[in-house]
Amino acid sequence: MLTRHWQIAPLASDKDIVTDLDDINQCIINILSTRKGTDVTRPNFGSDHLNFIDLPEDLFIPNVTREVILAINTWEKRVLLEKVTFSGQAPHLSMSVHWRVAEAIVDQIHLTDIRVK
Repeated sequence: MLTRHWQIAPLASDKDIVTDLDDINQCIINILSTRKGTDVTRPNFGSDHLNFIDLPEDLFIPNVTREVILAINTWEKRVLLEKVTFSGQAPHLSMSVHWRVAEAIVDQIHLTDIRVK
């Protein structure tokens, strides 16, 4: 199978590689799962959104939203970010990143769910 977008699948996957939209989704997860400064070869890679994990909700949500938008806009040029939403209550909070493929002809919005706490 020939495709422009691919990477090795995560260990928990039953596939060898992920392609196309699954690849982009996995890149978003990788970006948001990496704290800035932890990738030795790319110290600016990742996101600082986890720095706000213990703040009250009225400070947590806008700060995390800002950092997620900054990280995705910096590191994943293949997507246009639509919005970041939150569901649940601490300590079981989930974040959803709504995005679409930047070069898509049809404006289909995709969703990446990430467990925050």
